Amino acid sequence: MCGRYALGYSGIDVGRRLTELDITYESPEDGPVNFESSYNIAPTQRAPVLTNHEHLRSMQWGLVPHWTKDVAKSQPYKTFNARKENIATSKMWATPCNYKRCVVPVSGYYEWQTKGKTKIPYYITRKDRELMFLAGMYDHVEAQDFYSYTIITGPAPPELEWLHFRMPVVLERGSKEWNMWLDESKTSWKESELEQTLKAYCDKSVLEWWQVSSEVGKVANNGKCLVSPAKGAVRDFFKKEDKTKKSLVKGEQSSRSDFESSWKHEEKDDKKPSLHERDENSQKHSKEEPRKLEEASDVKQEPEVSLKSDLNQKTTSKRGIENMLRGSINKRQKR
Repeated sequence: MCGRYALGYSGIDVGRRLTELDITYESPEDGPVNFESSYNIAPTQRAPVLTNHEHLRSMQWGLVPHWTKDVAKSQPYKTFNARKENIATSKMWATPCNYKRCVVPVSGYYEWQTKGKTKIPYYITRKDRELMFLAGMYDHVEAQDFYSYTIITGPAPPELEWLHFRMPVVLERGSKEWNMWLDESKTSWKESELEQTLKAYCDKSVLEWWQVSSEVGKVANNGKCLVSPAKGAVRDFFKKEDKTKKSLVKGEQSSRSDFESSWKHEEKDDKKPSLHERDENSQKHSKEEPRKLEEASDVKQEPEVSLKSDLNQKTTSKRGIENMLRGSINKRQKR
């Protein structure tokens, strides 16, 4: 399903961008498409559409079939989407499918995820912020010169089933599917051809999405702020991230404290001797005590011995000197 989308280009800017992308088109005779950029395009509003006849026109969203006598009495709210499964056989869609095909340029589109009674809006866009092109069909009520269009949807691929079971068919510019869908000469389709051409896909390398504000649900609201990430979603995301970081830090601190306490406990236990070690130490002390006493006594006696020897040496030296002096005196007297 696709009930809202954004186009951040004016009608003139869309034409310029198509030229830059080498997409051939012709503007209406009355001049460029009259359109102001809008970030909340809803059914019954007008927006630029590129037809398979290479015309860029402003059309109303919500197809009004060509046989309608009074456009004012039409019900475009029922025809803003067309299921690709029955466009070739339905009376409403058969003629547009064969002759009046188109692509709808968008900056991105909105989809609502249902959770119970709550609906959460998301914005899907290209990562490179380039124009996206949605497959569509259009019709023309000639009596009132009224153009209108619808957007084709298909089953959502696995990557987006969580958001909604259907999504608009995105055509990649210049692809085989693009060329076939916009081929003016093709006026009939086989089911296999439609299945291959209008296959909904989601390339994560090309597309991205995020939750946006619920204000997009009000048609009167507009502005680029509608495609910005929802503040609550961003805040909750960072809260969760902070909680995980804090829990990791606490876990690291607790593990460190546990490790340090266990390490200190083990260190204390290592310092305490066991009972067996205590017995061995006591026996060693008992054996070593007499040795220490003997060594101590020897150490104390050594100074006494050394003092006596010194005194004896001093006394003997004095006597020797006296005898030498006496001998020299006697020799002189004899002379």
